[in-house]
Amino acid sequence: MPLHFLLAVLTVIQTPSPVDVIRGGSFEVTVPQGWTASTVTGTFVRLDHSTGASLLIIRTRSNENLDSFARRGAERIMAPLGFAKIEDPRHFSDSDKELVQYEIWGNRLSERRRILYRALRSKDGLFEVVYENNENRFDLLLTEAQAIAASLQSVPPPPPTGRGRRASGAPGEGRR
Repeated sequence: MPLHFLLAVLTVIQTPSPVDVIRGGSFEVTVPQGWTASTVTGTFVRLDHSTGASLLIIRTRSNENLDSFARRGAERIMAPLGFAKIEDPRHFSDSDKELVQYEIWGNRLSERRRILYRALRSKDGLFEVVYENNENRFDLLLTEAQAIAASLQSVPPPPPTGRGRRASGAPGEGRR
């Protein structure tokens, strides 16, 4: 009997956390347990974690140079923070993606915040990913936030919704 109980406990521990797929119009991300979508539009997804962290994913239509786009985006994110500091940009690329990353520190009200801002250009377009958390808890969810961002995939837009077609039939046949 104790062996069965132990196996049941091990099974529960090893069962992966449930995940949700959140679709933001033309893209989707996989979201682990603890994160919920508070805002979803065609080009914008805001995820909030139960600890107070947030993750924004924004699809843009800009064809601008990635470096200048990322710099302007990081400055926009940094503007409302008090005593803000920004690191020099880091650049990453692989065969189908180019990424510019900034780390930002500052105060939001009386709380010290840390933000990871990324501008990403892929074959599917240009995205902004903004992970924000309390400075002391930032590293705790960084891996999850990066996994969510890495799960980003474009999806075809839904078919246009139009008025339904009338059933064909002989003239005069219709509702009675």
